[in-house]
Amino acid sequence: MRGPAIAAALLLVCGGLAGSIRTSLTPQPPAPRHLVPSPTIFLKADGRPFQWRGITAFGLLADIARGRDVSARQYLAWAASRGLTVVRVLATAKHLFDLTPEDGIRALPKLLEMAAALGLHVEVVALADTADRPMDEAAHVRAIGAIAMKHANAIVEIANEPAHPTQNRRLHDARELKRLASLVPGVVPVAWGSAEADPAFAGGGYATMHFPRSSGSEGWGHVLALARGAALIEDWRKPVVSDEPIGAGEAFIAGRRDNDPARFRAAALLTRLAGLGSTFHYEGGLQGRVPSGRELECFDAWNESWTLLPDDIERSGTLRSAGAPGAAVRAFSTRAARAVFERQQGNAVWALAIDVRGEPAIQWGTGWKQVEVRRLDRVWLVTARRSTK
Repeated sequence: MRGPAIAAALLLVCGGLAGSIRTSLTPQPPAPRHLVPSPTIFLKADGRPFQWRGITAFGLLADIARGRDVSARQYLAWAASRGLTVVRVLATAKHLFDLTPEDGIRALPKLLEMAAALGLHVEVVALADTADRPMDEAAHVRAIGAIAMKHANAIVEIANEPAHPTQNRRLHDARELKRLASLVPGVVPVAWGSAEADPAFAGGGYATMHFPRSSGSEGWGHVLALARGAALIEDWRKPVVSDEPIGAGEAFIAGRRDNDPARFRAAALLTRLAGLGSTFHYEGGLQGRVPSGRELECFDAWNESWTLLPDDIERSGTLRSAGAPGAAVRAFSTRAARAVFERQQGNAVWALAIDVRGEPAIQWGTGWKQVEVRRLDRVWLVTARRSTK
């Protein structure tokens, strides 16, 4: 090597070293601090509890991919104004709307930025309709994970209803879900997919459940089913989200849609007493439309209920049925109410009477004194306190 060439090489090496030194000395922006799943609930970066108070908004990424940023921004602003904390979106779809994996990936950073500006988190459902759209599922999940790592408000669910016929048969196997979840950086909260078909799907940092939409018990079946959530949290030792319960609609469709605000009010209250997070599901949400008409009435009843219990009620105590060991409520009139559930916190207890048709005649255990009753259209929320003497 001739002298000039050697000098040029030395300059390149020294310049590279200097650049590395400058980079190491330059303050770097702090890494995004995502939600942290604890054994029972989500925690914010500062350790405070995070309430999963979500809503189905499947079509938001499709809106952005098609240049309808204004529509997506208006939806997010509405959601933030109503106190919601999570929007649930599909990153690819074939049947509800046509969103290719490539378009979903391109639109995702913008949606996360728009949502973050309004204080909202986004649950990104990576895989849907995979049986009808050939795709590189691993590459798609890896790309979503890389984007999610850069945005503190990102949450990832690998597959929507993994065992559904619209999903590639590979996703019916929990081992494949585990493999795909491993492609998402560990700082990002990840659920494998709703576990109602197979408890093995409950892997990941948190779990999702699509609780039964039964219309039994004169329409109250899907509400009563939520009580099972408390046992799932105890068994799985992680946060559990009721991510796609029965949806609200203009008309009642047995096992699919409900249009009774009272049942959505009861569902929200029982969800919180059970310690679950929840996503309000409704027909318009499949396309990412703001609820209206009967859907809005059901949403308002559901959403108001989140303000009726202490912000941190999920942090202590457990759900009990009336008459169970340790319950403050010993008994009630089964002719006047369908069920009574409770959750204790210190010396206070909140009891929920469902489908009230008269005076529930709640009988309290020794030392408990009823202090307040809120009658909320066939749903009663009753507070009692225990004497400390």
